Amino acid sequence: MRKTDLIRVVWTGQALEPDGNFAMHQLHDRLGAGEVINVDLDPERSEKSHKHQFAFVRTAWQNLPEALKNAPYAKNAETLRKHALIATGFCDTEMLAVGCPRRAERSAAAMSRLATRMSGYAVTEVQGTVAYCHTPLSQSQRAMGAKTFQESKQAVLEWLADLIGVSPDQLANAGRKEAA
Repeated sequence: MRKTDLIRVVWTGQALEPDGNFAMHQLHDRLGAGEVINVDLDPERSEKSHKHQFAFVRTAWQNLPEALKNAPYAKNAETLRKHALIATGFCDTEMLAVGCPRRAERSAAAMSRLATRMSGYAVTEVQGTVAYCHTPLSQSQRAMGAKTFQESKQAVLEWLADLIGVSPDQLANAGRKEAA
């Protein structure tokens, strides 16, 4: 997640200018006259791309093999999406080393309850005396820029296509039809 709010600006062909009064006030609050800043160019992603991802995730969820229908991530399309983000590395991971395998199991259960309450979904695992808790990154406009969103969307598409036994192109096309 970004550390501070983004300030929306428009490229005029000559300069970046604040997009409206609110953006102008944000700049005045944060910057002094003549202050030099670095700009991270990360254009907004399209709503169409965002909807497409949710459509192909829903399609994948509706077509899960019978053997996976009772998996914890198969509860609904949203949990499947979050699980896919974790499985493809678009997640935050917390680690707790406790020195005892039984304590690690108990710690993982507690971490899972807390993380699920906070982010809606979590995957925990224990390796020896260490508990790991993975939570999916938010794909909201505010939290994830266009480039990272596109990378996560592609990774999720490929992971889900493999999960249900189709090609990524087949799943992407099915999602396009549903999103239309």
